[in-house]
Amino acid sequence: MTPNRLRYVEFVLWVGYVSTAVILILAIPSLAFGNGLVTLKYALFVVGFLLFGVGTFAIQPTPHGRGPVSRLFGMSLEGEQAFGFERRIRTLPPLEGNHVPDGGRVSRDVKVFVASLVLLGVSILLEVGLGVTVR
Repeated sequence: MTPNRLRYVEFVLWVGYVSTAVILILAIPSLAFGNGLVTLKYALFVVGFLLFGVGTFAIQPTPHGRGPVSRLFGMSLEGEQAFGFERRIRTLPPLEGNHVPDGGRVSRDVKVFVASLVLLGVSILLEVGLGVTVR
């Protein structure tokens, strides 16, 4: 597999893994203690909206300057250390045995932004597609 293709496979797996984990983490208490799918829909919207805000600031280019406003809007989720689930993703079959260099990966900032869009999409799918509304 080409390095460019591996890059996008890792990106899709990362977004899918994070989105699925967040949906499951929110679904368990929503179904157990809340109003079922209605609570899940709202929880997905809130978490998706928060991640959308974080991802939006993170994907912006770093502003030049050292003022307080520049530092406030200069945000990134990138880091040298890989999270535990990121190491597990690298062992999944399409990526197993293939190394994607750190500089060749899609940035974590973009991944969080896209994962937020997926969560917001699932929330809107619950409402519009499946008719999950407050009665």
